[in-house]
Amino acid sequence: MEHVSAIVLWVAFLLYCGAFAMVLVAVFARHEGFNRLGLWLVAAAWALQTLAVALRAADAGRAPVVGAYESLTAVAWSVALVYLVLELFTRVKAIGLYVLPVVIGLLVAALVGYEAPRELEPALRSDIVVLHVIVMLTAVGALYVAGGAALLYVVEERQLKRRHLGGVLGRLPSLATLDRLIFHATLLGLPFLTMGMAAGVIRAETFDVERWWFDPMVLLSIAAWAVYAGLLWGRLRADWGGRRVAWLAVVGLVLMLVIRFAAVPYLSGFHTYGS
Repeated sequence: MEHVSAIVLWVAFLLYCGAFAMVLVAVFARHEGFNRLGLWLVAAAWALQTLAVALRAADAGRAPVVGAYESLTAVAWSVALVYLVLELFTRVKAIGLYVLPVVIGLLVAALVGYEAPRELEPALRSDIVVLHVIVMLTAVGALYVAGGAALLYVVEERQLKRRHLGGVLGRLPSLATLDRLIFHATLLGLPFLTMGMAAGVIRAETFDVERWWFDPMVLLSIAAWAVYAGLLWGRLRADWGGRRVAWLAVVGLVLMLVIRFAAVPYLSGFHTYGS
């Protein structure tokens, strides 16, 4: 079953690549039909990836979040899910232009570092850990999308100021649309980030983890939470928008990436996805 799961994930990866190709064609050829086809391919890829994750879980006898291969696959799954939800409810086109490369990149990193299932550490065999993982994956998916929209906003705004209005720029979502997407994605992600951090604190206290509050991963998570909380406060109470919100989302994205690719595997003393 282990190999079946890997094969299914490879097929899902190829479908994601095909979906990205369709999105590119839709953007350059201004053909809405290709965008719909790309969306259907993403849905099919996500369904297959869900099957691959379920097969991996059945083979391992636990939640598949141990080690880099499983955690990166889970993050890619979450990002793809958030993309599908936002595409469905916001009707913002060209989201896949910057979301799908993230999904594809995460899966490439996962597949390159493939490893067989292994046992879960005793300290991670807990319902609160499962809750922590689920809500954090949702938060990461939403906040990665917000960060991608923010990067696109910054690039597009700079090009507009230079009066470069042709080419791909004219086919991308407007600045106002990207601003709304950053807000909605952050609004979705921050509550889950808050719940995930709370679950992590409960887990650390339950297992008597010494000086967990000084762990680099914890400090960076608090910094990221403060950035996203400031973004929502400014958007809702101070009428912030545009460049200021976009740059806050970019800073938040950088912190989230540092947490995942530096703090978790190299800096944190206790939070390593079981690796």
